[in-house]
Amino acid sequence: MEIDFSKYVERKGSNSVKWDMISETFGKEDLLPMWVADSDWPTSPSIIKAIKTRAEHGIFGYTFPDQKLKTIIVDWVKKHYDWDIKKEWIVFSNGVVPSLNIAVQTFTNNGDEVIIQPPVYYPFRSAVENNGAIVVNNQLKNINGKYKFDLKELKNILKDSPQKLSRAKLLILCSPHNPVGRVWEKEELAELGKICLENDVKILSDEIHADFVYDDKKHTPIASLNNEFSQNTLTFMAPSKTFNIAGLNSSFVIIENKKLRKEFKVNKNGLVGTGNIFGLVAMKASYQNGEKWLSEQLSYLNENMKFAVTYINENIPGITTRKSEGTYLLWLDCKELDFSDNQLENFFINEAKLALDPGTWFGKGGRGFMRMNLACPRSILKEGLDKLKKAVRGDK
Repeated sequence: MEIDFSKYVERKGSNSVKWDMISETFGKEDLLPMWVADSDWPTSPSIIKAIKTRAEHGIFGYTFPDQKLKTIIVDWVKKHYDWDIKKEWIVFSNGVVPSLNIAVQTFTNNGDEVIIQPPVYYPFRSAVENNGAIVVNNQLKNINGKYKFDLKELKNILKDSPQKLSRAKLLILCSPHNPVGRVWEKEELAELGKICLENDVKILSDEIHADFVYDDKKHTPIASLNNEFSQNTLTFMAPSKTFNIAGLNSSFVIIENKKLRKEFKVNKNGLVGTGNIFGLVAMKASYQNGEKWLSEQLSYLNENMKFAVTYINENIPGITTRKSEGTYLLWLDCKELDFSDNQLENFFINEAKLALDPGTWFGKGGRGFMRMNLACPRSILKEGLDKLKKAVRGDK
């Protein structure tokens, strides 16, 4: 069974957030959804087969992740990210976002500060605020469309002074970065990690998009750079984006530091489980047998990325973009359209008939931007781009 990534699969009526919650989110039904970060094609046949086999057993009682799954994860992490981890470092959970919330709750007290780097995945802010901590923005620098860490500003944030004794306890890193598409270089991560280490700031590294890198880029987990960083970092991973199985709610956290791992596990108990039966089965099948499917998906996504960037920059005046180094998301710079925040959102909804994530959802630095999901058949992508071109040009 081969997957044809160009084939349209009807998702309406399948309880899809992306396709069936358009009206609740955007106020209109007749929009082409290119927002929620999941893919519009079936997962790997090896995963579907594994789930069917498990379903035929017919008993779905309490479950647990076995040692074989841990070994498979260890092997995947070594092969794909050149990082040697041990099985005992792996803590299972039912999602990256719940795990981030647990980590903030575990390692901060009310009023402590947590640093995020906007424009960034908006549940980061919620994870901080939900748990009584205070968000501190270390905004990324946009240099001609390419984003960088603002390390000078980060040092200022963490600097002790008579006026403000820093209470920052955590920094949430997005790597690869959603929505700006950066795959951070080792040197960038090393500088960031050093600053956090020197200021006793633990790193929560969301690396859920780790498998989506293009061309000559390679994902480097920040914890893999040296033992000091590994002892200071919790790394959040999942096969959910990679293999389009987010609805199966299974993820894991890699924590080398025994003390941090124990504290996280103690707080986690009673709050979230280890993932459901089918999620764990899918995780094992994805990392064990999904290599070929992933390679084909990346090839298709890379072509989608190149197609979209060329189309936008050549055909849609007032909007520019650059090829993402990672993720399957494209960050559209719409500032030349000269719209207010509300006008830009209304333009995409009412004129272009597209459901995209507004840049304002991602916090500081997101004004004038929109995020587009390219994980769809190219025919759907072209339809969306044609709609946008027609709306910007005022064609009837």
